[in-house]
Amino acid sequence: MSQDTRKKLLEGAQKCLVQEGFRKTSVKAIARYAGVNHGLVHHYFGSKEELLAALVQAVASGESRPYSAESKVVPPPAGDDAVMAPAGIETFAKNRLVPHLTSDYNKLVMEMLIMSAEMPLVAVQIKMLLNRRRAWFGRILDIEDPTLLVLISSALMGLMLQYKLDSTIDVERAVTQLFSMIVKTNKKEK
Repeated sequence: MSQDTRKKLLEGAQKCLVQEGFRKTSVKAIARYAGVNHGLVHHYFGSKEELLAALVQAVASGESRPYSAESKVVPPPAGDDAVMAPAGIETFAKNRLVPHLTSDYNKLVMEMLIMSAEMPLVAVQIKMLLNRRRAWFGRILDIEDPTLLVLISSALMGLMLQYKLDSTIDVERAVTQLFSMIVKTNKKEK
């Protein structure tokens, strides 16, 4: 399997989802965004669903960045799993979370959630993605309580959805406040 063609197809699928939405993301549209023949989707992935599941897996593993080149998302530094100091919350929110919540990542997540309702392979990968994100938040916030991690993830997803509907929401302030409350609560419990 040519890794270059596979990568082009994954990037084409991501761009197509963000630009066109799931309903208009066909095999031909993905191939057009990738700049390859549409038969290569089936050759490399077997089906559109398998390609989209591979895209979610690539995003979850960090192989594919879930945002456009135009966004200002700061890539994760090496050693990204270090426990975050309370003083770093504002920087973390501003440089890491807000760009994700307000960039193409927002649109991509919404489209992935829509896909997961109709595509079981994608749903499995979305579940794995969400589990990885919760585990990552647990590591950087030094939280072991799975219920609290679900609440954090849910709050961020809800904020993402609200921002999608109303871009005047002050996402930076909301995320900073959320993480300040979490760190304070977590400190009291330890």
